Amino acid sequence: MTGMRIGIVTDCYPPHIGGIETQTYNLAQQLKQAGHQVEVITATRAGSFVGRRIEDQIPVHRLGMPTIGFTPMNPFAGPLFRAIFPHFDLLHVHIGVLSPFAHLALQVAAQRNIPTLATFHCELSTWAPIMRASGFFDRWVEAGVLFSGVSSLMNSQINQVLQPRNRRNWPIIPNGVDTNFWTAPEPAAQIVGKAPQEKNSGGMPAESSNRGGVSSFEAVSAIRLMPRKRPLALIKFTETVNDLLGERGNFSLKIFGEGALRPLLRRQPAVTAGQVSLPGREDAAGLLNAYRQADLFITLCLHESFGIAAAEARASGLPVIVRSQSPITDFITDGVTGISAGSDQELAEKTTSALLDGSLRKMQENCCRQPCPVSWERCLEATFDAYQLTKTLAAH
Repeated sequence: MTGMRIGIVTDCYPPHIGGIETQTYNLAQQLKQAGHQVEVITATRAGSFVGRRIEDQIPVHRLGMPTIGFTPMNPFAGPLFRAIFPHFDLLHVHIGVLSPFAHLALQVAAQRNIPTLATFHCELSTWAPIMRASGFFDRWVEAGVLFSGVSSLMNSQINQVLQPRNRRNWPIIPNGVDTNFWTAPEPAAQIVGKAPQEKNSGGMPAESSNRGGVSSFEAVSAIRLMPRKRPLALIKFTETVNDLLGERGNFSLKIFGEGALRPLLRRQPAVTAGQVSLPGREDAAGLLNAYRQADLFITLCLHESFGIAAAEARASGLPVIVRSQSPITDFITDGVTGISAGSDQELAEKTTSALLDGSLRKMQENCCRQPCPVSWERCLEATFDAYQLTKTLAAH
């Protein structure tokens, strides 16, 4: 695809920290490297600055208002949008849980007949009945906006907020993962702490004291410690697996992250006994260090749109343990590169069996041999396909 002038519109952007912020920042950088002229339009302020400036070689329009708690918003940005948007060949609007800035951008883009792609980054099922009845999103589809989601789950949920006449098979644009970083050899990734594991000639971990079929197993998770992420369920899962293992093995879990539930989690028996540890938040290098020393990655969250932490763990070579309702199943295969099941109890039973019969070891080998299906190469390919479809739709 030849170079285009692309405007990325997002309520949330660095210095805020989160999934949409990380994805939109990296997408802008990737598009620039691919030869496109990219500018970001955001409601997120950086201190007191408002206006346009170059940040990491990308022009960023920061249009947010002063708000309590630095909430990114500006309900009066319409005139600014009308001045900025005509400079672009295409707009890529990113929508989260509450995105009034992005919704206003869609309205202006539709009025100006600018080719527009909208990517949903959040679950929509909670609001689906209200949105469908109001026709809120139908008007954008009927104005020529192309919708997309970050996973197959989002594809189906987008249709839930639309009237039947506007439903279709929407493009899926998965989040990008820097597989060069997550699959890097340990010295290049500057792994610290535990001594590097020996690798065999195929680049896979050699047998060690905590690898497949032996008695001690270490799992990791990286989540925000909040109810929606189900950290209490992770602790219960760990207790269940240890009950099922009995004297045949020991299963421990490290939950990386911070959040409001931390004081409650610290009082749980499995935490006080050392079965589960709460190391706090880690940066990418720290997580990669932990992943190199672990046997598997677990998340039990049922309400997420993609699962970026699980994708990074999978890219690092870890099997991923997840509920079958999760969109994470888009990039793992049950029994091959991870384990999935419909309930916490069934998942604990399947995980225990894999620990005891040695099949976990085979999954680890598969994860090292098979490239991670989530990468920036795949993300950009899907993005460019969606851009082409957006331009075609606008031309008609």
